[in-house]
Amino acid sequence: MSTRDQILTSAWKLFSERGFEDVSVRDVTNEAGVNLASVSYHFGSKDGLIQEVVKKVLNPANQHRVDLLEKVVTEAGGIEGVTLRQILESYIRPVMFPEEHGSNLDILARLAARYLIERDYDVPNSVLALFGEVFQKYVLIIATKAKHLTHEEILQRLLFCIGAALHYQSFSALANKIAGKEPIPDREKDFRELVQFVLSGFSS
Repeated sequence: MSTRDQILTSAWKLFSERGFEDVSVRDVTNEAGVNLASVSYHFGSKDGLIQEVVKKVLNPANQHRVDLLEKVVTEAGGIEGVTLRQILESYIRPVMFPEEHGSNLDILARLAARYLIERDYDVPNSVLALFGEVFQKYVLIIATKAKHLTHEEILQRLLFCIGAALHYQSFSALANKIAGKEPIPDREKDFRELVQFVLSGFSS
């Protein structure tokens, strides 16, 4: 790998394990086996490095959403043949199964926590652009299935369903522990039940 890729890989690993605030630039360079100045050379600062990790996390997730939607539309022979359930499955699946696009739940949860704490945090332009494309595609296709909803209401409910997915992924283990349960992990079952839950929200 190039020095830049070594730094990104190490930053991803450490941010996943310890969060963005607890990891220093020196921690990253020590993990990568490169000198301290290389972060400044390639990324400008720790914030610049975080921005690159954000792109590395969110852009593949959003591209996966686009790809999944295009796949179900193609397989159905057009928008008319696609169900609302299939659309929502395509939108939610990249969050429930981040390994399918090269990510993991730990880094997604850390990133979500960072945005909750620092709400005015700048989002990289490429991430904003791809989010815009995703929302546009999904809002327009959902509008053909949920004609009682405005575009603004659809967008709001898309945000609701991702909030539900991230919250469940982050707290289900703790909730089961409090309840004294030892559930057998079944993420596909959890995914289906989450889709059913948000499907009701779009149908109301």
